[in-house]
Amino acid sequence: MDPESPLALSTDDRILLYLSDFRNMEERYDLPPALTQKSIAYAAGIHRKHLSRYLDEMVKEGYLTEVKAHIEGEKQRMLAYYLAPRGWERAQGIKQRLGAVRVPVRTKAGEVREMSLEEIDRATSAHLTFSDIVREAMDVEMLDIEYLEGIDERRKRAMDERVKRLEELSRALMTAWKDGRVSVTERLLIEQLRENLGISKEEHERMESRVMEQVLSDRRGIYQVVAEEALEDGPITQAERELLEVLRKKLGLSNADTQEIEAQIAG
Repeated sequence: MDPESPLALSTDDRILLYLSDFRNMEERYDLPPALTQKSIAYAAGIHRKHLSRYLDEMVKEGYLTEVKAHIEGEKQRMLAYYLAPRGWERAQGIKQRLGAVRVPVRTKAGEVREMSLEEIDRATSAHLTFSDIVREAMDVEMLDIEYLEGIDERRKRAMDERVKRLEELSRALMTAWKDGRVSVTERLLIEQLRENLGISKEEHERMESRVMEQVLSDRRGIYQVVAEEALEDGPITQAERELLEVLRKKLGLSNADTQEIEAQIAG
């Protein structure tokens, strides 16, 4: 995009413009995924790993409200963002300016016409917000109606790529945690992978928490099966206790964990 284009907004302004499409979020218990960091990063055309510093600064300056909230379709609470009153005021000013501009657009007939953003929206079968048009303009020399028609497919493809990156990090975490602990070397390698994949620390921590829960659940299950065998014929013998102790250490379980498991078995 030409840096002199009226659509060439700062990162802060692109974030505000995008979030201006979401009203009354402070009244909701479950917030839409569109307010999470991954959606904001895509909409604002910024790499996820760089987004946090922009959001933190905008929260500090009173433009955004940050909440840890229930997100539709997610099991765990996540950070979400919506406009604070000061952000609404600035966003409305951005929208007013954009509403008055006309930019060159290549039509389906191959002609170049000056069009307003509302006219661009009406010319496509997809519904385009001002934020959508600004985001698309970042990647091209000139907006093209035919190209804009594919916005939903490009968004889906970008999200699919993101899912693949998350799966790759998840596999690495499962491998690192399989023995119940992560070495310093493994931690460094995982951190490098996280940065290369562009995954935020918040999301990484959430994923690691889920992996740890799963690994711990699996290890507790292994201990439970062996303990049930030992208790089947009565109280645990000294020899069985020694074997269970070796297993406990191997699985990385605490004494409290194994005592709880055995108490549950004993009923």
